[in-house]
Amino acid sequence: MSDLLLSVTSYVVNAMWQLPLMLAAGWCLSRWLKPTGPDLQHRVWVLVLIVSTLAPAIPIFRPYFAQPSSSAHRNVPSPAISASLGDRYLPVISSDIVLTPTAIYFISGLYIASLLVFSIRLCGQIRCTSTLVGNAGPASIEPEYVAMWNRSKERFSIRTAALLRSDDVSGPVTAGFRHPVVLLPVAFFDEHSQTEFLAAIGHECAHIRRNDYRKNLFYEVIALVTAFHPVTWFIKSQIAQTREMVCDQMAAEHFFDRRAYGQCLLRLASKMAPAAPSAAFHTIGLFDRNSLERRIMTLMTSSPRVTRIRRYLLGGTAVVLLSICAGVTGSFTQPVSAQTPKQTQSGKKQESSHDLICTYYDKGVGFPGTCGRDKQDKAKYVCYEDGANVSQLQIGCERKVLRAEQADKK
Repeated sequence: MSDLLLSVTSYVVNAMWQLPLMLAAGWCLSRWLKPTGPDLQHRVWVLVLIVSTLAPAIPIFRPYFAQPSSSAHRNVPSPAISASLGDRYLPVISSDIVLTPTAIYFISGLYIASLLVFSIRLCGQIRCTSTLVGNAGPASIEPEYVAMWNRSKERFSIRTAALLRSDDVSGPVTAGFRHPVVLLPVAFFDEHSQTEFLAAIGHECAHIRRNDYRKNLFYEVIALVTAFHPVTWFIKSQIAQTREMVCDQMAAEHFFDRRAYGQCLLRLASKMAPAAPSAAFHTIGLFDRNSLERRIMTLMTSSPRVTRIRRYLLGGTAVVLLSICAGVTGSFTQPVSAQTPKQTQSGKKQESSHDLICTYYDKGVGFPGTCGRDKQDKAKYVCYEDGANVSQLQIGCERKVLRAEQADKK
């Protein structure tokens, strides 16, 4: 069995149960940080996305950091871990997740196929965005609008941004990896007032100031490895919602008060076409997500003021709590191993035969063994280590062997 397939299957199996736990932790922390504003909430969801992507990969990198085993037991396959209690040792079953080769091929095949599909989809969106920007033309606007546009660029320190018109967008969007641009519908100036124009470009300038287009592309690339999981879609939606709320807050602080800006959003939303421009393009739009009601409520509700020191304390505490959650979750990750024909036969044999399993100890370390009579003295009962010519007197083997012999006589 290929190590690559085992690693892929291990990642998928662990991600299935780890991502919901990380989502629950992120949701609790986000609700806890709600009084501080959307900025810390956005950072928490970004951290949840990154941690959720890395945590299932712990079994893949764990062998590179583990200490090498001693040469005396290097060739012993899958030794059992033992826990001590005084002078007595209790055997613990190996932590590997054993799957059949068919299951490993099926899981890894589906994962690789989904990874290719989502990668092709993202590449197609980026290509469509490049075509969208290339087909856009310069916006010939009146001097009043030019003054508002220049003032917005100065307020947000984005003097290299360009304002373009496009027939392919239904609302204001931001695009451009190297040279940021704001795209407006052709009929935008005919249907909206100067106040609505200022609110729209203020929001898009906030996206450019935060480099949201580049960040969003980075998040999409990270999310590709867990795009098969519905939890990843929800985490991305929370990142998008909190990002829009942060930009709303920035635009309201620079040009309006919170209530006036919220009213502008309502008027803009009522005049916009229902089509979502980011469905086919990789762009950042004013109404990309169905979070308008939450955004308006955040703007209209006066949130309590939080001092900078308290923000730092709450943010640092959230990072520590999320790290602890990720560490505890990562400690329970288990690698996947393929079931060999020998294991299959032994498993079937154990189902139909007697339980003669025991544990052979050497220098305080336990190894799987089998109970039997001593070959030299048939009156004694010993534990033979699997695959080695060693034996040890073991309490309990006598009872197991005698019960097996009695059952065979019947």
